[in-house]
Amino acid sequence: MFIVFIGINSRLVTAQPALFENGVLTIPLGAAIVNGEPTYYNDIQLISDIKGNFSLLAAQQSNLVSVDSVSLLINITQPIPEHVSFALTGHKSIPCVELQTPAVFQDEFTFTVALAETTLGPAESCIAVMDPFETIITLPIEGLASGTYIVTVNGIESSFSR
Repeated sequence: MFIVFIGINSRLVTAQPALFENGVLTIPLGAAIVNGEPTYYNDIQLISDIKGNFSLLAAQQSNLVSVDSVSLLINITQPIPEHVSFALTGHKSIPCVELQTPAVFQDEFTFTVALAETTLGPAESCIAVMDPFETIITLPIEGLASGTYIVTVNGIESSFSR
């Protein structure tokens, strides 16, 4: 399964659409489950052949951040919630990078989330010290069947019941 993003940030919406030019499809952000593990990519380039099929030309894999905890946030204001939120704590590899938009995969009663960090440019440098973060992710649950759901963010699990 492969997910393509348009670069949506919870505070500011910025469109970074895919671009098809000279037989190359460029996708700014994307994620996939590879060998059962979530992976996150930037600057994905796919080349098309004469039949319209695409092959991977290039992609830059992003580092997933280290997640320490995933805690369910209870919303008591909505009797039938349309979403569920989780507070995450962890560490980025260095303080000069930002968190990227989470990639969310759902397979029946399991949500898998890939949370990556941006990369430094070729001329940028930064002190090599882990940088703690706290953030919240929200998952849509409207229309989901009743039951217990597992949420895994970069290997750390939590759960909720609907």
